[in-house]
Amino acid sequence: MNPEASGSPRAEVLSELRGLRARLPHVEGSVVATTDGMVIAHDLGASETYGVEPEGVAALSAVNLGLSHRIVDTASHGDLQETVIRGAFGQVVTYAAGDRALLTVLIRSPVDLGGQHAVAREVAERVATLLAGDRRDEEESSWPSLPLRHGPGPA
Repeated sequence: MNPEASGSPRAEVLSELRGLRARLPHVEGSVVATTDGMVIAHDLGASETYGVEPEGVAALSAVNLGLSHRIVDTASHGDLQETVIRGAFGQVVTYAAGDRALLTVLIRSPVDLGGQHAVAREVAERVATLLAGDRRDEEESSWPSLPLRHGPGPA
């Protein structure tokens, strides 16, 4: 089965990512990955020109999300909303997309994230719903079905 085939969960996730970049002009691209760092889909647009590799973004985002979840839990600050990393040229924001996936969005600076968070959270929720609807056997699945890790490093 072609993972890019119309109607497949992966194709629908990719459509969500393209829609996110179309709606928010400061978004350079995005990656959806499993919580263990495997790429499900990506729409990096011009970011690929600068050498951004979806596999690297996915792996580091999974570690970042796991560590951030652990910090929020340790501090008794409720459920993790997102992680924001600000660099000189932009921001990298990672959102949980259900229990088994994450959405990482690359944003050009300067930009106020207020309204963009709401749009990206909606996309993360739709991605979680799309992936939750794909309940194939683990052998047939094109990505693992793993719960969100509660700490950095290998599970």
